[in-house]
Amino acid sequence: MPADDLKSMFAGGIAPLYYFFGENTRSIDDALALLTDKLFAGEDADFDCERFDAQTHAPSDVLMAVRTMPLCFERRLVVVQRLEGKDAWSDDDLKKFSDYCAKPSPATCLVFASTTEKKKLSGWVKKNGTVRSLANPRWDKDIRAFAVQELARHKKKASPEALSLLCQELNGNAQIMAGEIEKLALYCSDRQRVDVEDVEQALSAGHRTTIFNLVDSIGAGRLDHSLGCLKQLLDDGMAPLQVLAMIARQFRLLARTCEADPKRAGASRIKQLLGLRSDYLAKEIIKQAGKWSTACFGSVFEELSSADRQLKSSRKESRLILENLLLRL
Repeated sequence: MPADDLKSMFAGGIAPLYYFFGENTRSIDDALALLTDKLFAGEDADFDCERFDAQTHAPSDVLMAVRTMPLCFERRLVVVQRLEGKDAWSDDDLKKFSDYCAKPSPATCLVFASTTEKKKLSGWVKKNGTVRSLANPRWDKDIRAFAVQELARHKKKASPEALSLLCQELNGNAQIMAGEIEKLALYCSDRQRVDVEDVEQALSAGHRTTIFNLVDSIGAGRLDHSLGCLKQLLDDGMAPLQVLAMIARQFRLLARTCEADPKRAGASRIKQLLGLRSDYLAKEIIKQAGKWSTACFGSVFEELSSADRQLKSSRKESRLILENLLLRL
């Protein structure tokens, strides 16, 4: 959903109840972020903002939270997510909120979120709040608008040709599309303009090998596939130093993730720590980090530094330097 549409949802003030549902979890996250900013204006709201998981928390925990008075702000924000799934609340559990929805606390904003609609809950929330369905972009014009919006988040703008090619590569799943566009933005680094060559090199084009295929293979410890990806990239004309820079960046992300301990910190904290916007990318990094230990990164960065020096000063063939790097990592 375009950012302007989300903003208009809160233009008339903040309702005491919201229910966001649909496959577009990207827009659900955006709506929650915008609502949080509206209520707390970017301030630390740990005491007045609580999040619950319907697959692990009981309805009584939420009902207690919504009836608690705010400590630092005018209103509290209570969010309940993952209402779907066999481990989530039953219909009887949801029914415990019918009375509260009929008379919600004016000091609390309660938000429900799920990928599939709970129709009875929609009916209860509508009486005193807002229900919004958030679907993935389905039509070409919607995907194009989504791509332009996501590129703007990263302060990027694509040429008409690059935008057309980018839209061909996107599959309609908002969360995955956001991750692919973030990859593209990272590949372009500090350049604002995105060209066709950037899309071709950074994102999948059919079975074409991209730089992210390579770094993902390295992060996952798949040596044979990594060597094959490297050969294809160099054959396609990618500069060896650019390849090395992206490999080094991947290991910096893996090192910071391992140091933070994902099991303790959680995916949201890792995403924030790495400066990523996409949950999809953060989850991929966390998955790869499980194959590495903190102790190994000292030697990894020494090998990367050695390869950098060789590429800049050695007469040895660049392809051989990078292949030897992969063998030593």
